[in-house]
Amino acid sequence: MKLYLLATKKLFPSPIVALLGLFLLFSAVPSNFALTSFSNAEASFFSNDLELFEEVIGLVGDRYVYSPDYKKIFIGSIDEMISALTDKNISLENKSSGQSISTFDKNFRNKLSYNRESALKTFKKAYYFLLKKSEGKLSKESLEIAAVTGLMDSLDPYSKFMNADSFNKSIRDTEGKYGGLGMIISMRDNQLHVVKTIKNSPARRAGIQTDDIFKKINGLNIEKKQISELAHELRGQPHTKVSLTLYRPSKKKNYSYTLKREIVLIETVEYQTLKNRVGSIKISSFSKQTNGQLKEALTKAKKDKIQGFILDLRDNPGGLLEQSVKVASHFLHQNSLIVYTQGREQTDRQEYNAQYQNDLHSIPIVILINKYSASAAEIVAGALRDSGNALIVGENSYGKGSVQTIFRTNNGSGIRLTTAKYYTPTGLDITSQGIVPEVHIMRDHILKNSSEVSEQAKVKFLQSTSTSKIKLKGTQINKFIGENHNAVLKTPDPTFAFAKMLIENVSIANKKKTLKKAQDLAANIHY
Repeated sequence: MKLYLLATKKLFPSPIVALLGLFLLFSAVPSNFALTSFSNAEASFFSNDLELFEEVIGLVGDRYVYSPDYKKIFIGSIDEMISALTDKNISLENKSSGQSISTFDKNFRNKLSYNRESALKTFKKAYYFLLKKSEGKLSKESLEIAAVTGLMDSLDPYSKFMNADSFNKSIRDTEGKYGGLGMIISMRDNQLHVVKTIKNSPARRAGIQTDDIFKKINGLNIEKKQISELAHELRGQPHTKVSLTLYRPSKKKNYSYTLKREIVLIETVEYQTLKNRVGSIKISSFSKQTNGQLKEALTKAKKDKIQGFILDLRDNPGGLLEQSVKVASHFLHQNSLIVYTQGREQTDRQEYNAQYQNDLHSIPIVILINKYSASAAEIVAGALRDSGNALIVGENSYGKGSVQTIFRTNNGSGIRLTTAKYYTPTGLDITSQGIVPEVHIMRDHILKNSSEVSEQAKVKFLQSTSTSKIKLKGTQINKFIGENHNAVLKTPDPTFAFAKMLIENVSIANKKKTLKKAQDLAANIHY
């Protein structure tokens, strides 16, 4: 079943609700923009001009989390159009009496009021005036895109206009699959490296290895190309072919491959069974594939008779709201509140409860977060923390407490619009501080070679851990590991090491008891 939204007399398909992290808001009232002196700038208001702009302004008016401040919106649009013209002789000046668009020979004053339709009519006058001033250097479409970009940027850091390519990439990321070869790539020392290959992918079956270096794609050298260009060349329609030449440093030899692209499922869940019946679950994002991949991991964990979990949500920027709810559901009592969202109106509240009946809520769990854990990752961490079962270890999370909805526009582009705020089960808005861990671990082991940065990190550490119950430094944990053979772990990661030492000594899902164990372990580390 599809939901259709009616706005500015156009039908919009069902929105894709997503929590797109790292990519807040203000209360405002509608306002208008009245321009007094544009001569003959009306042009044809019955043409197809500015259809996209009207479509977007309709969506913002209907669905934005707060009542839009039209004064701010239209100033943002006009300012962006002026920037797009790159004409030093045209500028927008804001004054207490209004705004004025200045050119080398004229000055137009603008008076603001509080009516959207009147504001839109005045905006059109400004649009046609600037289009005329561009003298053909900028097309109607380019000027309109600038106006929409300025409109969206004026709302909040997460509301954005997306051209067709960006929109399709956003949809692909939330789908969790794409047509390609199944490699994670990274640019290091101006060379494109293979970070890893994805299981059951063409790249893995061909024998491509981690740290292989790209030399050619389809017979062409790739020097001086950006990573985005190269990723675009590797992806494509399923069943199409691409040839690669890669250099393998360990063999000091080039290898050539001709691979056929396939639909590749992005691995968002990595699972590993550790010693002492500890299960490690790393979730890198929340796509449509995440819950299915987690179910596979939990099936393996059950076979291995896991007695405790480490759920690693570090560097997880978020993803789909529905997936965060499903992931959290595995570790909670059925029907427990996971998160609720609140839109512009009081009636725009929606609660999301745990969906599954299972026994994992009785297994102890430690959750790892850092400053890059955002949105959907914060929902999972907040829900499991508020349940009284999970202990949070790491750093304060990013603090993104808003929900974005992706809308496709009629010309194939799209917008990402903030449509609600979300709150943890106890009603916490995490925007200001993020999720605060009970055990805060400063990553000073990364900064140990820089005394200046290390001192800055110490200050930030003390500021951000004011509400954490336990405070440790990464170097303290590493020193403890080095001095205690029983605690030696195959990881240079002190946060993970602390979590593993802790979960090995916890037998019941009870935060108070887990916290007491953490305090005892921290006391030994400090000692």
